[in-house]
Amino acid sequence: MKAVILVSPKLGIGGIQRAMTNLANWLSNNGYQVTFISCKKEALFYDLDPKVTLVVPPKAHPGKGGNLVFYYWFIIRFLRQQFKAIPAQNVISFGDSFNPLVLIAALGLGKKVHVSDRTSPDYKFKWHVKWLKLLTYRWSHTFIAQTSRAAKWNEKKFNNKLKIVVIPNQVREVVQDVEATKEAVVLYVGRFAWEKNPAALIKAFAKLQQRKDWKLVMLGDGPQLDEMKQLSQTLGVATQVEFKGQVKEVDYYFSRASVYVLPSVLEGFPNALCEAMAFGLPCLTSSKIPYADLGQHEEDFLIADPDDIDDFSQMLQRLLNDEALRLFLGNNAKKINERLSLEKIGQLFESIMQH
Repeated sequence: MKAVILVSPKLGIGGIQRAMTNLANWLSNNGYQVTFISCKKEALFYDLDPKVTLVVPPKAHPGKGGNLVFYYWFIIRFLRQQFKAIPAQNVISFGDSFNPLVLIAALGLGKKVHVSDRTSPDYKFKWHVKWLKLLTYRWSHTFIAQTSRAAKWNEKKFNNKLKIVVIPNQVREVVQDVEATKEAVVLYVGRFAWEKNPAALIKAFAKLQQRKDWKLVMLGDGPQLDEMKQLSQTLGVATQVEFKGQVKEVDYYFSRASVYVLPSVLEGFPNALCEAMAFGLPCLTSSKIPYADLGQHEEDFLIADPDDIDDFSQMLQRLLNDEALRLFLGNNAKKINERLSLEKIGQLFESIMQH
C-alpha cells in the first residue's frame, strides 16, 4: 500500500488544520496509508477518517511563557522517531514555523519532504523563523506555494534554488441546505484578530446609508472579540450585529446568508472566501489579499480597499441594493467548486509525491 506522512502544527480550528485534514481524508480514501502527525497535543476539531493513524506528542506545548528552544528540540526528536518507525517515503508538512523542524528531523532518513508555507509572504515572522527557513528549505524535495504570488515571492527570496509548485487549497464539499430560505444577512467567518480586520467590516456596515432589515452575522472568536462587540455598541449598530462565537456547522449560516464579506489585510489563502463562493454567495473581498488566482473583480466577486471605509461601505451597499448583481456574482462564484475540487487538488499532491 502507498504510504504518506502528513505533519500539521496542531489539531484545533484553523485553515492549516482544515486543509490538511481534508487532504488526509482524500488520500486515505484513494489507497494511501496515511499517518497524521500533530506537533501540538490538543483536541481534534475537524473530522478525520478513521483509517488515518493520528499521532500526537506526549508533551503539551509550553505556551508563550515556556521555553520554546527545549520544546522545539523535543518536537524534532519526536518527529524523527516517528519518521524512522513509519515506512513512508513522502512527508508533507504545512506551516512556516514547523516546516524547518520537520526538515531537520528528516535529515539523512531518505524521505522526500514537501513543505508548504501557509501564511502570506507579507507576514513578519520573528528572526529565528526566517533564519531557520533560509537554512532548511533548500533540503526540501518540493516547496508548495498556495498562490502564484507566493511562488514568485519565494523564487526571489531563495534565488530560484527551490523546486516550487503552486497548489491552492481545495474547496471542501459544502453542504447546501436546499430547504433554507435566504435571509438579509451579511456573513463574516473568521478569527477576531488584527489580520482578519473585522473592525473594517463593522465600520463599513455602520456607514451604510440603507441598512433596512439587513443584519451582520459574525462567526468566530479571537483576541479582538470583546473589542468588536464594544465597537458595534459605539457605532450604534449592536442590534443589527450578531456575534455567534466559534461555530462548527458553518454551512448552516452559509446556506442562509445573502452576502459574504472578507475584510482581511493578510491571508495566505482565503479558505472561508472560497467556501462562500462554493455556496454561490456574492462576495466582497479585500484588495490586500491574494485574490487573483480565484477570480476577477466584477465577475466573480467585488474588491475594495478595507483601509478606505467609505469605499468598502459603498461597495457593500452596491451588493445589498442590487439583487441582479448578487445573482450574477453568485452564479459565477460557484464555478470554484470545479476549479478547486478536492479531487483535482488531491491529484496535484499525488503528482509531487511521484516525481
